[in-house]
Amino acid sequence: MGGLPTNERVNAFAVNPREPQVMYVGMRSGLYISRDKGRTWRKVEGELLGVPVAAIAVHPARPDLVYLGIPTLGIFKSEDGGKSWRRQR
Repeated sequence: MGGLPTNERVNAFAVNPREPQVMYVGMRSGLYISRDKGRTWRKVEGELLGVPVAAIAVHPARPDLVYLGIPTLGIFKSEDGGKSWRRQR
């Protein structure tokens, strides 16, 4: 599980239902994505860098549609499987 902080707990976890090798983990330090069944993880940068993630939901019929719940900022949406994110108003 290279790339995940070892001194934090997982707040949220989700798996892409159509591509189970794609996983999402939300932690106090931000969102991490694995595209290899959890062997390696990449921290999401940009607006979400270092923002605590409390909830993750992957749409069952449209798995590229992912939602994040962030206590201080609200809801974020990705329509490309986590490559880019847009804050929902």
